Amino acid sequence: MSSFFSSPVKYSAPGQYLGFALQPVRMFFHLMSCSENASVSLENLDDVAVHYSDGTILVEQSKSALAHNPLSDWSLDLWKTISNWLIAIDDGSLDVQKTNFRLYVTPPKRGNFCDQLHIAESIVQVNAITKEIKAKLSKRKTVPACIKYLEKFLDASEQRQFDLVSRFKVVNCDDDPLNAIKTLLAPTIPGNLINSICDAGIGMAKEQADRYIRKGHPANIAATEFRKNFHAFIQKNNLPGYLTSYAIKPETSELQNMLTGRPDFIKQLQFIESTREQQLLAVSDFLLTSANKVIWAEQGLVFDGSFSEWENDLLRIFEATKSEINETFSEKSDIAKGRVIYSRCIISNPKLDSREVPGHFTHGSFNALANDQYLGWHPQYLALLKKET
Repeated sequence: MSSFFSSPVKYSAPGQYLGFALQPVRMFFHLMSCSENASVSLENLDDVAVHYSDGTILVEQSKSALAHNPLSDWSLDLWKTISNWLIAIDDGSLDVQKTNFRLYVTPPKRGNFCDQLHIAESIVQVNAITKEIKAKLSKRKTVPACIKYLEKFLDASEQRQFDLVSRFKVVNCDDDPLNAIKTLLAPTIPGNLINSICDAGIGMAKEQADRYIRKGHPANIAATEFRKNFHAFIQKNNLPGYLTSYAIKPETSELQNMLTGRPDFIKQLQFIESTREQQLLAVSDFLLTSANKVIWAEQGLVFDGSFSEWENDLLRIFEATKSEINETFSEKSDIAKGRVIYSRCIISNPKLDSREVPGHFTHGSFNALANDQYLGWHPQYLALLKKET
């Protein structure tokens, strides 16, 4: 972790970003576009921050403009963002002389005040903008909802206003936040793979940030290390004999919710008294497999008919394994034999269209077949499932 990384700013929200898809997208963009020795943090100094080796920092607030305009003159988003930056400067969390401030908005929107703040480079220009804001505010019949945050800016000293505004820029050129990433990756990624590669890269960045947050550490990722792992992923993807997983690892809450819902493949594992850890892994691999089937089909990497052939191969493996275990372990209980059959099946490694598949895919596919009741680990699985209904 970089030595120049400072304490979290009070208005950041570690752990709360998971419901906001835009931040991990921007984190991945900065990890791929920043200078080699920089690092990128999530929800610490701001939504996203880039930490450069010379001690300077870029802090970025990212706003979705799908439902409203965050750049309008009296926007709560705009003035709350500026107010929060001023608070961070005042309490020393951000050194204004070493910080650049960015407001990222997608899809593109405009605002008169914001346009002027974006281009202001002199204290004279900043003073003129401030004067105009005060004049228009005085003519309003109602107090804007942003007034508490706007006053933080208006009450700041002339020098403080200039310090911030002269380092403030708006980025509002992307109809889709993925466009900026695709532009970066397009020269080296085949067109039919670029959407999947983008998804995988965002997932890698988000997953690494999640690990830091869960451990109580700042989610600050070194660009060099991340790019090394990402480039290794790209190399692996380009191997003609391997199908790469593009699915994003499910959240723990998603796994637990599905486990609590007890779909048929989980009931089947419970019939053979598998552990909770085995069941959680089964849920994770089931979800990853389902997602990858959709992605591979959409990208034209695998045809739907190939999945049917693959499942028939798995059913043949299951039948052969069941026959062997029933004969070899005839003295064992149905539960014990079921556990052995399951263990043998999920470590098998058949190919899909003559290509190797990720480790989770065989496991997830067997559980998908169990969920559809094409096979069962316990010999009486159909009767047991019927009792559950």
